[in-house]
Amino acid sequence: MSQTRSLGVVHSIFTNGLNISFGDYLVFVGTEYGNGVPFGIHIESYLYDRLAAETFIGEVVEWNGLRKRLSFVNCNVHIHILLMQEFHCRLEPPPGTAPDLNGWAARLGEMAVRITKEPGLGLSLESILSWPAGTEGDSELERQLASLSQALKTPNLPLDTSLVKYFIGRGQGLTPSGDDFLVGIMAIEHLLGLADSGVSRTVRLLLQELTALTTQVSVNYYYSACPGDFSTVILDLLASLLEMPDFDLEECAEALLNVGSTSGVDTYFGLWFAILSYKNVIGF
Repeated sequence: MSQTRSLGVVHSIFTNGLNISFGDYLVFVGTEYGNGVPFGIHIESYLYDRLAAETFIGEVVEWNGLRKRLSFVNCNVHIHILLMQEFHCRLEPPPGTAPDLNGWAARLGEMAVRITKEPGLGLSLESILSWPAGTEGDSELERQLASLSQALKTPNLPLDTSLVKYFIGRGQGLTPSGDDFLVGIMAIEHLLGLADSGVSRTVRLLLQELTALTTQVSVNYYYSACPGDFSTVILDLLASLLEMPDFDLEECAEALLNVGSTSGVDTYFGLWFAILSYKNVIGF
């Protein structure tokens, strides 16, 4: 946003938060509830309850860059950024941490059998639970997944952009399932030091096209994921795989799977899919 004065509007409102649109960019304002958003401002529940009761979609919101203040014009609510703590949304693995992709794949597979929500990507839950990366199925979606998995096995070669475009914007909702799936893959690529190849590189090449391919909310998740910023539910699950202190795999997986109607399940599949695809790459 501008360092001086910028005007935006309330774009969408949810139970625990809302999005403000400043042109092509969104800012989330709401409660964290274990799912810190990488482009978000997180406030206490009672403050958000007051805000949600008085604001509406289309309300004008002003950003004052000099005062670092976000103001909801109609309901006279002001959020002073300088009084808040900085929110960190990148994972920094402990020095010397070595990825155990075979172990990660097995652990996520064991947790996946507890999934109770149907994914939105287009595969049945049964198909996802039995997914062997690289195996071509009968449907067009399964063939695209197999092609993408095979392409990820050679991270030194650029991906065919059509492989990634197939998933961008695929599905319904503010964050279509295909976007959640790809963001999960990008999280694993960043963790493995492969952010300059694979899906991450291809999404960066497509940044100027994203607004025509998917929703504004998904575009902002892609904007955040490209430099390595992800929601806390993703970061916490990665931290649990790295066996960092205070991160329990079961709790972290459950928190991610409970996000949205299908967003968490589709993101989980993206993480698992990337691990399955990369686990036999030389060096891992």
